[in-house]
Amino acid sequence: MNDIFESLTAEEIILPEYLKDYKDGMDFFYNELFTLNANIFIINKIRKFPFDLFCNSDDCTFFFFVINNFFEYSIIIISRLFKDTGKDCFTLPKFTNKIISQYIKPEYKSVFIDRMKEVNFKKLTDDILSRIHDLRKKRIAHNLKEFIKDTKNIGRINYDELEKLRDCANQLFGNLSFGIEHLMVPISYSEKVIHPKGSDPRPDIEKILDSIVKESNFLNTPERYSKYPSVWNAIKNKWDEETLNIFNEYREKYKLPKV
Repeated sequence: MNDIFESLTAEEIILPEYLKDYKDGMDFFYNELFTLNANIFIINKIRKFPFDLFCNSDDCTFFFFVINNFFEYSIIIISRLFKDTGKDCFTLPKFTNKIISQYIKPEYKSVFIDRMKEVNFKKLTDDILSRIHDLRKKRIAHNLKEFIKDTKNIGRINYDELEKLRDCANQLFGNLSFGIEHLMVPISYSEKVIHPKGSDPRPDIEKILDSIVKESNFLNTPERYSKYPSVWNAIKNKWDEETLNIFNEYREKYKLPKV
């Protein structure tokens, strides 16, 4: 990035008559991206949790719907930020063009254009965005009859692609910011925040998942079979290294002896 935009404020870079429009636009897109980042943070916490070890399939229903709904809403956010084409639709590309063509002071325009070229958003995400728009149009926002049975003709994206779009969107938004760094997730979700000594730094979703671990029979397997060491050894010997590492990680977290 060009250092000039790190040291100057929006008041110094944006023409006075467009400053309010610029700030209103930035506030709007920040709220959209804040929700997108929080959604993906929660999705990833749930996806990485070892449900197969700590609960049965009936206990996963809630989390299945959380992931599904957060994923679909994230698709909607991305689609309306980048792919909406109506005349009155407010998208990040349109907002960027407004900054270039109207808002920014002439002496900063060429440097700002160079700054925006650092994010080759189109090259990185064109294919993914096309599939997202296709999925939203044919299935999420509308139930088009012709695609109810013929689902193979509906776009698909995976979680890695959704994260890629989020990263590009965050970088694009960051390049539109002047002299300020935005926290893109709630404070409790951010690794950048230093929590007061003695406080619980875990985000809420992690506390919820930890409560499942704490109540599970799996965590206390050694204690349950303390009178039957041969049974306990037989169970432990069936575990692979990954399972044993996860087990010990959570045992340590709850101040139980590792095995």
